[in-house]
Amino acid sequence: MENLAIFTVLNYPSQEEFFKILDVLESRKVGYVEIGIPVTNPYVDGELIQQAHQAVIKDGLTKEMVEDALKTIKERYSFKVILMTYKEGVELFDIAKLSHSLYDGIICVDQTLDPTIFNQPVYIYNEDVSTEVVTNYLQSDSLFNYVMSGRGKTGTFDAVPTEYIETIKRIKTVKPEDKNFIGFGIKAKEDILEVLKNGADGAIIGTEFLKIHGKDGIVGIETYLDSLA
Repeated sequence: MENLAIFTVLNYPSQEEFFKILDVLESRKVGYVEIGIPVTNPYVDGELIQQAHQAVIKDGLTKEMVEDALKTIKERYSFKVILMTYKEGVELFDIAKLSHSLYDGIICVDQTLDPTIFNQPVYIYNEDVSTEVVTNYLQSDSLFNYVMSGRGKTGTFDAVPTEYIETIKRIKTVKPEDKNFIGFGIKAKEDILEVLKNGADGAIIGTEFLKIHGKDGIVGIETYLDSLA
């Protein structure tokens, strides 16, 4: 499962349950965990993730709570920690001031982050991104490139689009050694195998994972992850 990234939202649906989720991800040896740092308007995300963001914001998340949670995560778990947020989250929780030891990479949906300030920014690519921007992004080292399967919001795809195939080809002409992970629309083992066959190095799952946890709890995500192995 080292080529799998799972997205979940910090302290959702509660801090206790959040860490139970991380325990499961660790036990299944998931390679990367994307931790959503909540904002008031996660406009690129679908309804389910938006609701998760809003619930945690409503509970009164502070920058001190974010830092404390990340310290605990790095002490307890071996997976790579990727923060995922928006410009609002970067500013609201002073992400620039976090020690680089507390996370392994960061995705900011609506702002290009300076790699001299933030630890290994992970950039998002799709067919709307110009060749000039692709080349600029690839100058920085990153754990992987986040390649959108197609254009749209998270959680809105009935099937995995194939636009990512051309995006990967464009990336590889500039930096063939990079890892490219596909997100948006990945739900099942078959989806992962398909994107790997088409040139990807890994897959990212978010909405489907949260949906299963919301429906069937910890037992549900244990069964789900076993089905992906």
